[in-house]
Amino acid sequence: MNRKNRKEKEQNADVSKQICVHKTQNTLLEFNSFLRMAEPKDFWHLHEDFASDYSRIRAVMVDYSKEDSISVYANLSPEIIKYVYSRIWNNVQEFKFFQQKIFCEDKNSNTGRVTVFSIQRKVRNNKGEVLNYPWVVRIQNGTGVAMHNSNGGQYCKKDSYRKEKEVTIQLKDEEIFTLFARTSAVIQAFEQDCMTRRRQAGNFRNLYRMIEKLIVGTEEEKDNAA
Repeated sequence: MNRKNRKEKEQNADVSKQICVHKTQNTLLEFNSFLRMAEPKDFWHLHEDFASDYSRIRAVMVDYSKEDSISVYANLSPEIIKYVYSRIWNNVQEFKFFQQKIFCEDKNSNTGRVTVFSIQRKVRNNKGEVLNYPWVVRIQNGTGVAMHNSNGGQYCKKDSYRKEKEVTIQLKDEEIFTLFARTSAVIQAFEQDCMTRRRQAGNFRNLYRMIEKLIVGTEEEKDNAA
């Protein structure tokens, strides 16, 4: 690694990945950016979808109510963030979303790490009382047996999931709105930046070709004159 690349890597390491965070007396929920731009050859694929380093938003939750805090995480695609935000924006009264993912760190084993993310909005509790904190976000981490489908994807084998830890947080409408609004804005800005970079790269290539043709044409004229 040369000096310039090393310096850029060090500078990037100092930049916080945190987009937003909400803290209560006992828990916190934060969204972190792990957005990655796709390869230039995939012009209209703005987000990298390569398995080991795909573009994502990482939701992290921490329960620090006890001496030993509990930390969990789940990765969400930019599209899922936008989808949930659209439901919040449209002021839905009832809403549920559930996602379970599994990935194997050891290629020689089918036992994988499992992340579970769920978000729900309920107007009333079981007693019929209106909830002041209608949104519930829950993240679980655990293990399971990885199975492969026909298109190469992975899923957790039925009844193999074993929960290891879980964190839950309840939020008001304005609190959940703030989290997803800020995260959606970051995704939109990232996507606009991707398109700007690609257009600029395309314009530069076109300019280079035009200059190259002019140089070649000038040299041919000199040869003909000689």
